[in-house]
Amino acid sequence: MGVFMKKLSIAVTTCLLLSTTVGAEKGEWVEWLADVQLSYADIENLNLSAFDDDSHQDQRLALDAVIGRFYQLDGLSRIHIALEFEAQKHQEFDRLDDVFLGANFGFRYKFGLGFYQPYLQFNANYGHKEVDYDVYSRDIFSSGIELGQHINNQLSIAASIDFTSTDGESGPNVVPELSSDVFSQSYFRASIYADYILAQDWLLSASYARREGDFHSACNTVNVAKVLEVEEVKAITKDKIFVGCVYKLDGSSNIFSASLSYSLTRHSAINLFIERYQGHADVLEYKNTSYSLSYNYRY
Repeated sequence: MGVFMKKLSIAVTTCLLLSTTVGAEKGEWVEWLADVQLSYADIENLNLSAFDDDSHQDQRLALDAVIGRFYQLDGLSRIHIALEFEAQKHQEFDRLDDVFLGANFGFRYKFGLGFYQPYLQFNANYGHKEVDYDVYSRDIFSSGIELGQHINNQLSIAASIDFTSTDGESGPNVVPELSSDVFSQSYFRASIYADYILAQDWLLSASYARREGDFHSACNTVNVAKVLEVEEVKAITKDKIFVGCVYKLDGSSNIFSASLSYSLTRHSAINLFIERYQGHADVLEYKNTSYSLSYNYRY
């Protein structure tokens, strides 16, 4: 954790120096960014097991907060710099409780003036997720690019592609010829989004994402023997949360999500969200579904 805090301190200092320079020399206006979300989720197949006889369900309470600043560079472009915080508390599997702290940088360019002009946005994030069960803790770096546009007063669409790389610590070795570094992963994710204003205070959103690359799954020791017979496992280690093993595979997944939001005030809203994950490796399939209700506040 000390190494991460040192890295994060350097990143934040660089961001602050950049923000001071931009604000003093080029910024036409500056605006604070502050978002808070409190959410409750019910998650089916929390451990993403490929086997019905050892998939686990749990409920999770999460607090997310982002604070930063926007800087308008000129009439068409702006940047944002922000710090991110997340804390999660699980009802049953409390060793999955975690705290995330990170930094985010974004640059947005609009292809002309006006509400209906398309935009291009670049984002980069770096942070550390500290999990109560240390094997699951990891540094996370991601970067992505997004293209979007308002079609009319009610409909907007966007598409993005992201790359994520995580760096975790090796757990206990259980198969001599295999790595135990399960939580060092890399993957790509391509997504499309749509937002539609149903009425003055109602917003309907939907998205589809395709993920390619590393992922992990946990199951009991009986089922992990079946996995080793049919899949090309890249890493495996003991898992004390679900009492078995957690392993890393290369695979593909389709992720479908939808949400319905209701605006309470100019700054707050409630949101109902559902997500369906359908993944597969060479032979086995990995599926889960989550439902969440959240309260969101934006400064």
